[in-house]
Amino acid sequence: MNLFHALTLTACLIAPAWSAPSASEISTTLKKAADWQLKHPSQHPVTDWTQAPYFLGLLQLHQVTGDDRYLEAVRAFGRQASFGPGPLVIHPDDHAVMQAWLDLYEHDHDLAKLRPTLERFDALMKGLQDRPAVAESGGTFTYSWCDTLFMSPPVWTHLSQITGNPKFLDWADREWWTCVDVLYNPQEALFYRDRRFFNQRTESGRQVFWSRGNGWVIGGLVNVLNRLPSDHPSRPKYLGLYHDMMHALVKLQGTDGLWRTSLLDPEGPVGESSGSAFFTYGMAWGLNRGLLPEETFRPALHRAWDALQRCVQADGMFGFVQRIGDRPGAAGPESTEVYGTGALLLAGSEMLRGLDSSKAQPELEAWAHVTLPSRFLREAPAVRLRYVPERVDDFAFENDLVAFRAYGPALRSGAEDGGIDAWLKRVPYPVMDKWFIEDVTQLTEYQTAESTKAPEWGAKSYHEDQGEGYDAYKVGDTRGCGGISLWIDGKPANLETYTAFQILESTPERGIFELSYENRLADGRTARETKRITIELGQRLIDCESSFTVDGQPGTFEVAIGLKHQTSGAHLTAQPQAGIFSLWESIDGLGFGAGIVLDPASVITSTESGQGDQEQSLVIARTDAQGKISWSTGFAWEGQGDITTEQAWLKYLYESR
Repeated sequence: MNLFHALTLTACLIAPAWSAPSASEISTTLKKAADWQLKHPSQHPVTDWTQAPYFLGLLQLHQVTGDDRYLEAVRAFGRQASFGPGPLVIHPDDHAVMQAWLDLYEHDHDLAKLRPTLERFDALMKGLQDRPAVAESGGTFTYSWCDTLFMSPPVWTHLSQITGNPKFLDWADREWWTCVDVLYNPQEALFYRDRRFFNQRTESGRQVFWSRGNGWVIGGLVNVLNRLPSDHPSRPKYLGLYHDMMHALVKLQGTDGLWRTSLLDPEGPVGESSGSAFFTYGMAWGLNRGLLPEETFRPALHRAWDALQRCVQADGMFGFVQRIGDRPGAAGPESTEVYGTGALLLAGSEMLRGLDSSKAQPELEAWAHVTLPSRFLREAPAVRLRYVPERVDDFAFENDLVAFRAYGPALRSGAEDGGIDAWLKRVPYPVMDKWFIEDVTQLTEYQTAESTKAPEWGAKSYHEDQGEGYDAYKVGDTRGCGGISLWIDGKPANLETYTAFQILESTPERGIFELSYENRLADGRTARETKRITIELGQRLIDCESSFTVDGQPGTFEVAIGLKHQTSGAHLTAQPQAGIFSLWESIDGLGFGAGIVLDPASVITSTESGQGDQEQSLVIARTDAQGKISWSTGFAWEGQGDITTEQAWLKYLYESR
């Protein structure tokens, strides 16, 4: 590294005292960078995705400076491309430059700038309409890497605004939320670049969230919100996503004002300017609309801008841009790309609008009374009941706090029987349908007679926590979380998987259903059970009532209600006089409590059963003369956040009686 570059590196990375930039300072920096890029045109094709932020940035720079050179430059680029997309119109990257062509159309309403986009997208919709849905949002996962949320949805959204035809926005909206379903991690409020990164880790053991990839998302999110109708039903979701991402990103900003290429590694040695510029664009946009708290985001914006302008070298080249790639990588003073310059122009132009009211766009008035949701919810919390034939006849049920499943007829020959499985949730919205579709459908798509191994891009297994929770609970042939069996001759007589189900009530607030079980006992008699389960919104415990018969006759039976140990260090608190039984342990390092609550008068004793990974604690109880018994069961998981200690879990069980 020569002395000039060493000094540039030092200047770009060492943070001075932050101060608010003036409009003239910002304008000078933007023109310097834009003029350098105009003199050093990119070697990528005009319709390449890399050009899109640059063209958009030039148009924004024209709007805030009034310098027609920048508008004319984009018009010239558009004429070179005949105002059309890239060569592979089905590919989202080849849509990106059409954002600029549609902006040009808004200047003069020249149909030559609109017609290619309209014709290509009409044809594209016809070509995509028969693709199968691969996520609960119903989309085709056409946007299968996070960058595409900048490349394509803003075009569809703008096209609907121009034509007045909602079909374009409807398609993009569905595909946007399908991408969110698959690639968004709500715990970190960040996007995986694509499915290959679900289980990848950095050298420090952290998850891989690429700075520029998430920068593209922020740019796309802002550009969609700029065109989205104020009464669109998905608008609260877009705003909630913006809220969560911006509040996560501001915490990851480096002390030098930049973000690292791997966002969860803030101690990384060098900041990266293109992703940082997109985040700066997003911050300035939100501050201009009163969506972000000034006391947190205004200083962060100033730190970011100061760092970005120090990455503009003396001749105007914008350095420290990570070059084309799909994951975190190196950036240095000589590394530049046209999309980096474009992101800088977008960020600075938006900042100028905040400093000079004469530059503000008319649509800013529409944001005067808009507030962000407190968090992103992909849908409202609700109780869900679902028969899952595509997953060996599971019957799954959940509310905002807990999720369960019972095993069905297709598993009758396996180890599973009448035990109850527990799914651990971090989020209050329903996840069952989403997880089943993402895990089962996508994996099945790639299965062959020779192998069931997922391809390189992988399926999103619900046995791995991607921010919403996961299925880490092990059941086997135990009772799982509060399942029941007959107790005969001092040991459990398990009934096999359910044979039939009936949904009695299903509303967003409550679900009631029955599961029927049948099995031949060791002595040849036939045992049957009808279990009625009630699950309500806001409750960690489900209410169960089972009715047993043997050879068709009811009677007083001894039964065993179980809690399976997930680790060898599980701690049981048995208080039969209160009818409370609690098991507290750890799953993957986070506390987990399961419990049973029942009438103390029905309790006989408690005992342990099984060894190793089949160990369980059993409550031995007695039915009434009609073979009926009622109890409540459920769990709490530290990852969900409300109950994090054994004492808090015991308190919850006592208060639930």
